[in-house]
Amino acid sequence: MRRRRGRRPDSGGPEASGRWGEWCGAAGAGRPAEVDALLRRLLALPAEGAARERAAALAALTAAPPRLLLLLDRAARTGGPVPAGAGDVLGLLLRSFAPDGHVREAAVAGLAGCGGPAAVAGLALRSADWVDAVRARATAALVVRSAPEEVAAAVRVLLRLAGRSRTGDLLADYRRLLCRPPHRRAVRALVVDADPAARRFGVVLALELGEYARGDLLRTALRDRDQVCRTLCAQRLLDLDPEQAGRLLLARDAAVREIAVAALPADVPATRLVAPLADRARMVRAQARWQLYGRGEPPSAVYRRQLGRAGRTTPVRLLAGLVAGLGECGDAGDVPALARLLDPRRPSPPMVRRAAVRAVGRLAPQGELVGLLGPLAMDPDPGVARAVFEALAARAPGEVPVEIRWIGGVRPEAAVRRAAARIGAAKSPQVRAVGGVPRYEQSGHSPR
Repeated sequence: MRRRRGRRPDSGGPEASGRWGEWCGAAGAGRPAEVDALLRRLLALPAEGAARERAAALAALTAAPPRLLLLLDRAARTGGPVPAGAGDVLGLLLRSFAPDGHVREAAVAGLAGCGGPAAVAGLALRSADWVDAVRARATAALVVRSAPEEVAAAVRVLLRLAGRSRTGDLLADYRRLLCRPPHRRAVRALVVDADPAARRFGVVLALELGEYARGDLLRTALRDRDQVCRTLCAQRLLDLDPEQAGRLLLARDAAVREIAVAALPADVPATRLVAPLADRARMVRAQARWQLYGRGEPPSAVYRRQLGRAGRTTPVRLLAGLVAGLGECGDAGDVPALARLLDPRRPSPPMVRRAAVRAVGRLAPQGELVGLLGPLAMDPDPGVARAVFEALAARAPGEVPVEIRWIGGVRPEAAVRRAAARIGAAKSPQVRAVGGVPRYEQSGHSPR
């Protein structure tokens, strides 16, 4: 690859050892200049007398996102210098990027005799090589690896190569290989891998192989940091034991709670559905309503009954959820009860006011919207004011007085100003917002 003129990139010295992670992280973001700079630093490392520096560089490459190897491989194709014949893993890995197929094949032969995740990642990358001999040699060396950390390194790279035609069915073949008993430890390691794609791959495989105990399924469904893994384990747990639905209703993930609601028995008492009906996530509320619809019970009646029982001791989140749910399935007859929650003489908590504004915005007759929501344009909570202007912009932009639009245009919150500007844009082509304040271009005067 061509060397650019200028200062030689940092490649040695004790101060550089701690910077390889920084350089790999910058290059892993995919910026070509950073990838090129990292490749030049790696190629500039001396083959002798820099064992500590080379080890630090290799460790940073191993810990970097898997796509970094693909980026370095692409950057090295421009025909630059082949690194010196260092026999360590880093030297072999860099030579496996070389444009010359003979050099790559020799590097693959060297990597095949080395252990560790970096060597296996290099073999996985070359399993998609455009030269048949290189590809065949890398694949043959790859499929005999069974150490958990090596399998994880291979899977991370193979998942990024899955869309390439030259890989063929390699990922599927490798997956079938992992189903054999000697590789069960590797599958369990994939389940907890830090890379999300590899962890999902491992979870799906572990579920198929029956590697999860019920306690593990529950723990993953409730606590795993990846949503796909959480929902996969939640669904499998409920398939095995529907009684676990009650525990999954406490999950932080809305998708898991939705699955749990769907798994509740058809005759579940309406009182047990109150919490899902008032869930903070719309998808969970919709699933709970579907349970009631399925047995012929209108959910709006449950919402009205629960709101009628609400008092000062009702949790704010529950009250807001009930209001939001009634707004999604109620009718215009519910507007007076919802409007009472917007009375400034007895102000409700901001979360409840926001839900009530959205509910009134959906259910109130168009002609009553401005009268019901207009006074809340100056609400001290930005979320309430934004909900007001969004509701007015969606249903009654032509009926909003210029004074209310002006209030929205001069509020300090950008989201509120944008919502107010949408009202002006929808009302008339003669009016457009300048700096958040409507300007009248054709009338010749400002409205009084």
